[in-house]
Amino acid sequence: MSKDADERQYAAEMAETPSSSWVGRRILVVEDESFVASLVADLLEGHGFEVETALGVQEARAAVADFDPDAAIIDISLGPGPTGVDLANALARSSPHIGLMLLTRHPDLRTAGFSDDDIPDGCGFLRKEAVKEPGELISALEAVLTDQSDQVRSDSDPSRPFAQLSEKQLRVLRLLATGKTNEAIAREMNAGVSSVERWVASIFRDLDIATSGDINPRVEVVRRYVAAVGLPD
Repeated sequence: MSKDADERQYAAEMAETPSSSWVGRRILVVEDESFVASLVADLLEGHGFEVETALGVQEARAAVADFDPDAAIIDISLGPGPTGVDLANALARSSPHIGLMLLTRHPDLRTAGFSDDDIPDGCGFLRKEAVKEPGELISALEAVLTDQSDQVRSDSDPSRPFAQLSEKQLRVLRLLATGKTNEAIAREMNAGVSSVERWVASIFRDLDIATSGDINPRVEVVRRYVAAVGLPD
């Protein structure tokens, strides 16, 4: 079954699930992929929520003014321009009554180039990959709506991809995934090439990637990154 077919089947299962007690609550979905935005909207509407979608920050700002949502579900990566993290911080300042949740492919904030300090207090974090069972997204949203966002932090799951890597290692890994050489990474990080070589070797070690054999370790580590996160900007 194709990925799109799997997602449509999931949407159908969610739509058949009995509506929650949140009938009439308004949810803004900010997602630059129109298919994903439509999918999430269908899931929420099947549970009685009123939903508005926005494909970017500018649309989201207009929707906040017109739709006055109770909560916003925001992807981190929204294409060129401001990110979902920028939007979450702006909403936290201008509309503190809106519950906030990041719904993203990123395993955690670090792979997107952010840290916990970059997101507003009370902002939930849910991986798209974590939404596997019908009702999980709804449960997370209900927690956000009841000021229990601390329960929605899948970026703290120790089994998430690259959980064992440090922030510096993840930064190096992200640069590797952009195709940069060790020399280019050294310039980017204001470090020596020998330091970058040590960091790269530590990434291979911590991810249990063999440096000898038939598999090129540099290609393998980039393959894993793209599979978990997608191509970096």
